[in-house]
Amino acid sequence: NTKRRMTWRYYRPTFEYQATLWESLDAFGWVGHVNFAYDLVSNAKPKVIVELGTHWGVSFFAFCQAVKDHNLPSQLNAVDTWQGEEHAGVYGEEVIKKVKEISSKFFTSLYITLNRSTFYDALASFADHSIDLLHIDGLHTYQAVKHDFESWLPKLKNNGIILLHDTSERGRGFGVWQLWEELVEKYSGTFLMAHSHGLGFICRNKKLWQAIEPLQTSFQLYYGLLYERNLAAKSFAMELAAISAQLSATESNLVAATKDIAALNQENKRLTTGLGATLRHAENLQAILDDIQNSKLYKLKQRLSAWRRVVRGK
Repeated sequence: NTKRRMTWRYYRPTFEYQATLWESLDAFGWVGHVNFAYDLVSNAKPKVIVELGTHWGVSFFAFCQAVKDHNLPSQLNAVDTWQGEEHAGVYGEEVIKKVKEISSKFFTSLYITLNRSTFYDALASFADHSIDLLHIDGLHTYQAVKHDFESWLPKLKNNGIILLHDTSERGRGFGVWQLWEELVEKYSGTFLMAHSHGLGFICRNKKLWQAIEPLQTSFQLYYGLLYERNLAAKSFAMELAAISAQLSATESNLVAATKDIAALNQENKRLTTGLGATLRHAENLQAILDDIQNSKLYKLKQRLSAWRRVVRGK
């Protein structure tokens, strides 16, 4: 009996956690690879997944989404100090708090371990040849990533898979690209997706590699286009949120303006009523004055006053 050749399947998942992360981030470098990460787990079905450097969990929760959607018995391990470093920047407790929040909100049924420690200290938690999928995304200097790779390689199964992020970055002291060039010379089952800061893929699983090898060009195009789509979706969501905020502010201003107009109308009504009363009072006074001026006594006083002026003039 001949073994059936593995066929790579493409999925179009809904990443439940993504909107929650967009509330916390202006941008994140791993978003361009979440669909590949999902498809990789869905096709390879790794039993033990370890991620070195989780930060907000963009990549880690892509793995989790695939495990959840396909009801896989995978063990998902995130290793990070959640304090930051030279390339990720230093941050506070808000990051690990958000990671825990997403884990408990969307992935409570999964076997998730958030190992808050250094990569070196976490080594003791895993037996040799026990990891199916290893994702390395810690400090990106050449020395650091080379040390991470060499330290954790014995923990990987002989048919395991390795992902290295930021293989396309060459500035700010990044050296993953340098290690990647060395690994390409050493391992046969490798390919690189250059978009979204670059993701290197090392596959020691022969069956999986047979399915992936002829698709490398297609992967570049397909997952690259999905990256552009995700960026556009994020940009649209942010613009929509900004427009909604502007509409809300405009509505609030309109409500306030409507109240002001109502108050002004009320004041105008009060002043108009008062003006009417004042005009009527003035008309009454004018009528009284006219009556006085037309009276015989008033006319007699006027003549007497004129006579006195004449006499004084003499």
